[in-house]
Parts: sequence; C-alpha cells; structure tokens
Amino acid sequence: MDLIPLNIFLGQELQRFQMILTIVKKTMSAMCDAIDGSISMTPDIVDSINAVFDFRVPNKFQFDPTGAEISWLTASLSGWIKGLLDRYHQLNIWISKCERPPSFWLTGFFNPQGFLTAMKQEVTRQKKTWALDEVEYTSDVLKEIIQGDDGRIEGKSINHPQEGVHIHGLYLEGAGWNKGDRRLEDSIPKELFYQFPILHVSAISTAVDKDKPQAMGSKGKQDLANLAKTAYFCPVYKYPKRNDKYLIFRCYLKAEQQGAPQNPNKGMTAQLKWKLSSVALLCCKE
Repeated sequence: MDLIPLNIFLGQELQRFQMILTIVKKTMSAMCDAIDGSISMTPDIVDSINAVFDFRVPNKFQFDPTGAEISWLTASLSGWIKGLLDRYHQLNIWISKCERPPSFWLTGFFNPQGFLTAMKQEVTRQKKTWALDEVEYTSDVLKEIIQGDDGRIEGKSINHPQEGVHIHGLYLEGAGWNKGDRRLEDSIPKELFYQFPILHVSAISTAVDKDKPQAMGSKGKQDLANLAKTAYFCPVYKYPKRNDKYLIFRCYLKAEQQGAPQNPNKGMTAQLKWKLSSVALLCCKE
C-alpha cells in the first residue's frame, strides 16, 4: 500500500505541511521571546512583528531564504491562517478515515501537478499495458457543485470514481457555465468568477495498438483530436497570475451548444472565442 503513487504523494504533502508548522511555531516563539527580552531582537524578527502588526503574512511563512515559495500565497494574514486550517482539514480527513476522499480540493495541495501525475501513474498501472510517457489527461465535468472556499465536502453525496480522481474548488474566469448542457456560455455581467462543478480527471493512452499494425494512429489520439474540434482546451492555474510557473494542467471544456448556427465569421470558432476571452480555471480568486 505504501508504494501506491497517491499514498506517496500524501506522505510528501504531510512532510511539507509539518515543515510549515515548524516554521510558524519557531517564528512565533522567537517573536514572543524577543518582545519579552529573552533573546536579541534581530532584523528578521522585527520584520515578522511588523508583518503581524499590519496583518500581513510574515515572509518566512511563504518563502525560504533563497526566495522560493514554500506555502500558499495570500495577501492577508487571516487568509493565510484560514488556508492553513483548511489544508490541515483535508489532509487529516484523508489520514484519519484511512481512505481517499471521494473528491479532492485541488487548491489545498502544495504540489497539485504532482497530485495529478500520481493519479496518472495509478491509472497507467491499472491498465498494465500502458506506458506512462504515452498517457495524456482526460476529463469530464459533472453536474454537482461544491460551494465555498474551504473545499470541505462533509455531508455531500459523491461517489468514488472507478479510475482517476474527482477534483473541486475551481473557479471559472472569463466565461459562465451552462450546468444543464455542461458547456461554456457568456458570463453574467459583473460576475467575474463562476464556481465550477466537480471535475473528473483521468488518463487515456495515446500509444498505437500493436495488435492492429494497419492502424494509422491510436484510438486515444483520435479521441483527443475529435474532442479538440468541439471543445476548448482550458488551462488550470494555481493563482490568478497566469504563467507557466502556476499552470497545473489543461482540460477540454465543451465550447458550444450542439446544433448551434455557424458563426458567419468563419475564422471565429467557438474555441477561438473562448481563447480570446482568456477563459481559464483558477484554484483561487486572489
């Protein structure tokens, strides 16, 4: 059981979380001791005290001495502490129940890319004949929506997927979502973000079937190519600041209503429309 990819990922997340708790405890203890006069008041301690006084997040909580990010980025101290409690809740539920949650709050992971890679490894192992370097993500949007920013799913009736994982807590920016047709639509005026439904993410093989040498390509590649003709390849970002550093993965979202009249401007396809609208899924709104 310990060698199951998602179990290994859980262990890594726990180590990172424990490291953050240790840093917070040491920083707060040093601040209290320095104020009492038990230890010398260093520039780092002064910066931390000033940050807490201004209700900002101390630099040590978010960055290591080299400037690399070690935790989640939020503007206010209250938001950062709330993130700490919410992340603890998800990890604690996963461990204490000795079973995986039916849906995962993707925002609550230090390494969401690693989480999806571990999922991809598990699906590849289940298929046995698949190779990891010939596997791509595939996704399907469910109808259920989990409201709230904390990612908690207690009391929600969600079934475990047969393969892959369910993820929630994402926000759609740049477009609205038609829950009935499960497709993109124009957003409501003045509504910047849309709470996105649960997303089922799995994997599909793009390898050529060796038992059918006459085939020109793989079924998986053909399925993805057909999907690309009718769906928008939507990026999923960790933060609203969009760059490759915070890109987690991409998923296909249905781009237009079935049977909709063709746009008179032949160059303006539904996919291009949403691309020009900068439509993306975000793990958080700020």
